[in-house]
Amino acid sequence: MTRDIQMWNVPNRVLFGWGSVEQVGEYIAEFDAERALVVTDSGVEAAGVLDPLLESIDDAGKTYEVWAGVEPDPTDEVVHEAAAAYHEADADLVLGVGGGSSIDTAKATAILATNDGGILDYKGSGNVSDELPPTVYVPTTAGTGSEVGHWTIVKDAETNVKEEIGDVKLLADLAVVDPELTASAPEPVKAATGMDVLTHAVEAYVSIKAQSQTSALALDSIEKVGRYLPRAVEYRGGDREALSKMARASTQAGMAFNGAGLGAVHAISHQIGGKFGVPHGLANAIVLPYVMEYNLPQVPELLVEVAEALGEDVDRSKPASVEAYKAVRATRRLAESVRIPETLAATDAEADAIPELAEQALDDGSLTGNPRTTEREDLEEILENAFAGEFRYDSVL
Repeated sequence: MTRDIQMWNVPNRVLFGWGSVEQVGEYIAEFDAERALVVTDSGVEAAGVLDPLLESIDDAGKTYEVWAGVEPDPTDEVVHEAAAAYHEADADLVLGVGGGSSIDTAKATAILATNDGGILDYKGSGNVSDELPPTVYVPTTAGTGSEVGHWTIVKDAETNVKEEIGDVKLLADLAVVDPELTASAPEPVKAATGMDVLTHAVEAYVSIKAQSQTSALALDSIEKVGRYLPRAVEYRGGDREALSKMARASTQAGMAFNGAGLGAVHAISHQIGGKFGVPHGLANAIVLPYVMEYNLPQVPELLVEVAEALGEDVDRSKPASVEAYKAVRATRRLAESVRIPETLAATDAEADAIPELAEQALDDGSLTGNPRTTEREDLEEILENAFAGEFRYDSVL
């Protein structure tokens, strides 16, 4: 008899709320650890974002060392530098603070804190043998949802290919989501990371691995992004409600795709980021509507629900295959409202690389969740459309 068995992994503790980072020290005091390595980037450090967190650690009677060497799309070389800093500091806890790159680096550092070899030895799923030190992850963007996930992405410095490392041991012992930390991010960063949230939610919602709980989280996240992203981007530091809603959407979407997986958008954007350095959220934001249109014939009913969550006036008396195009249109309209370019041609990506990008995307683990069977030629077509800005939906609606 065939059994339908599913797995959903999330952290057992998530501290959420405006100013919650000031309580980090109280929770760290509960761990059997004395010295934290704070893994972050120079921008976060210079902006003073760490100050309340470090003060909280001091108040708890614990010590710390700050390592601010994180780079966008961290490579295995960067991770090895961070791991060396962990051992040199004689640390026994890893605390990642920043965007997705910082938290990914912190997760990879935690692996090498207790496991031998290089970080790329652990690519794939379930290959981490020894238990990790206590981990705390604090996002400063409403974007990746990495603080609640059990995956990390590390770029191979030799091949420029982003490799996925997944293991339940990578789940945070504590995730601290403080919307106040996202207030100072520049508008383009808020826009790209916010569309990253939408990508996670949409891909999780239509994934062949979707579960009832992941779908509920994903759909609610889609609605929040549609309503609050423009406000969060436009009013820098001033719209507490919008920033809080986006932070909630990001964490929920992270939980959703942690169980449901992702799809072709991420399979493609990982390659674009690895080869051309296009920021992950920006690549996702541009590619998302093109992949939604490609997947539409397979999941029209689900995309009708996405359209409705994004505020579209859906007529359910019409064929779902027609109304579903409203989800594609709404996604592109939302991206335009926060000044996301329509095409990959507006980035540093080059169309000449389409065959290579498509070939690499075929081997990306994210593709396994895509609802429509996807071959190399399909990925090439999606990329060609994303470079040229070609949609069909304008002629349908």
